[in-house]
Amino acid sequence: MRDRNDFKGQILVERIFQVTLIVFGVISFIVGYATKSLQLLVAINVVGLLITLVLVVPPWPMFRANPVKWQEKKEKMLDGLMAKKSWWQKLF
Repeated sequence: MRDRNDFKGQILVERIFQVTLIVFGVISFIVGYATKSLQLLVAINVVGLLITLVLVVPPWPMFRANPVKWQEKKEKMLDGLMAKKSWWQKLF
């Protein structure tokens, strides 16, 4: 099973998300202001949002290239902790 935690990929997704939304926001403002059309401004923003969603929502392989290596669990420590009961567990 491949680990799905990839903090570098999350940073990349966040950067793509921010850049695409800002670029489409600026373009839509300029086009909307030039044409004096609020409908065109909103349409360009919606297209930009849809393109951004297609880019960042699916788990693309480039976003999962650096999985985090987690420490293996230690059975002895867990068994010792499970055997030791706290004061409220001893009541029941």
